[in-house]
Amino acid sequence: MRISIIIPTLNESAIIASQVEDIRHKASGSEVEIIVVDAKSPDGTAELARAAGAKVLSVNKGCRAKQMNAGAAAATGEVYYFVHADLTLPHGFADDILAGVNSGNSYGCYQVCFDKPVKGLQFNSSLSKYQGIFFRGGDQTLYMTKLFFEKIGGFDDEVVIMEDYEILLRAKKHEKINIMPRKVVISARKMEENNYFKTNVINVLVFTLFFLGASQKTLVNIYQGFVKGAKYSIK
Repeated sequence: MRISIIIPTLNESAIIASQVEDIRHKASGSEVEIIVVDAKSPDGTAELARAAGAKVLSVNKGCRAKQMNAGAAAATGEVYYFVHADLTLPHGFADDILAGVNSGNSYGCYQVCFDKPVKGLQFNSSLSKYQGIFFRGGDQTLYMTKLFFEKIGGFDDEVVIMEDYEILLRAKKHEKINIMPRKVVISARKMEENNYFKTNVINVLVFTLFFLGASQKTLVNIYQGFVKGAKYSIK
């Protein structure tokens, strides 16, 4: 069973080559396909990803939902694995995913930890072991079988922000998510660029407004207005 790893990118030239190489190394001999879906980054992300051995696609807009759907459409694997560019995967991740699929779990994620030993971040990561949509998020990565992905209709192209929660809301109507026991390491760069407390407040606000039915434009404007380094665009 082949895994297609799909990475949406926008201006990730500093890390994309090492990420592609690290993923291939940590697949531990399993057959994987690495697809980078770049939103026309002006910093050379696409060229660096291609040189590192990834299959590279290009989309016109920096919308992760559209990028990940494009990657899935071009993938040849029976399992899709959606990964952000700035995460560090555990060794043997492919074995974990295949074990989950073979146990009947159509989709799943890892728990998380951060690359900086900050107490607040440690608290955030400790919640990732629990079931419940509030404790999920794209930073935990997401594997999904091709059949299940197609069954639920993939990502919603109209969802620019909170696309990870939106697809999980639909997925959990069919079965419970498989939370794998090991952890991916999240970069704390967003927290370092912004105040930890403020970033958490904005995250909770956007999360709450999303579930209350706020428009994507409202959510993006809030996030872009208060969080440095945010890469969302509603245009």
